[in-house]
Amino acid sequence: MSNPNLLLIGSGDFSIITGNSAAPTNESDYDAADAMFGNLKAFSFQNQAETKEHFGSYRGVRILDKVFTTQLRLGYMLQLEEVNDRIVETLFYGSSGSLTGGSPDYREINPLQQPQSLNGFARLRVWDDKDAQNPRLMHKDFRCNVRINNQPELGDDWFGYELKVDVLSPVGTVFLRQDA
Repeated sequence: MSNPNLLLIGSGDFSIITGNSAAPTNESDYDAADAMFGNLKAFSFQNQAETKEHFGSYRGVRILDKVFTTQLRLGYMLQLEEVNDRIVETLFYGSSGSLTGGSPDYREINPLQQPQSLNGFARLRVWDDKDAQNPRLMHKDFRCNVRINNQPELGDDWFGYELKVDVLSPVGTVFLRQDA
């Protein structure tokens, strides 16, 4: 029988702070509007390990006798649905301009002004259906490279896109909420 305390069911968010050479000291920095990619609908781990195999010769037969791990990679594939200034700037590799001042008011975004990926310190939070205030899983203060992984999809009542997150060094800390 499965243990419902071990399930990661729900939604989440992802924040990245670019331009910092160190992880932020204040948790509220991750909650700032210019750092947030919200409404995380699904995520998957993109972990990889590179190994080297050694074959020994035993009575004329080569047999695998040792495996060494030489390289580890940690990453995520995030599926998000929220649209705000930050994601539109990222989709167009743009920089934010001024407001038009009309009715309705529009923000000008100048395409092809920014790099095709974002680098900085990040936080990933995933909530479950048991506690809306405290995330079930949180990975924070890790340096990463983030880029759009696919063409955004637009439906009648939704907008979806994927972010590929490669975790760099320092790798931060992962927190898992303990439930009784």
